[in-house]
Amino acid sequence: MASNNFFALALALAAVCVLAGVYYLIPNVYHVLAFHDVMQPQIKHALAFFAVAVVLVLGARFARNSAPSR
Repeated sequence: MASNNFFALALALAAVCVLAGVYYLIPNVYHVLAFHDVMQPQIKHALAFFAVAVVLVLGARFARNSAPSR
């Protein structure tokens, strides 16, 4: 049951990371974590959020496949 909870949590966090990555690609919007050119798209931030989303999806996949042995 815990793997199902982790699966759902990881997918939810991955969705949030994808939304954050898209947010940092939008021009002329104030980007919270940027230190310079806060109104310009932040490519590195977006790539970092997309990478975290990929890691979370992979973790969710492996958590879903790890069934407890009986």
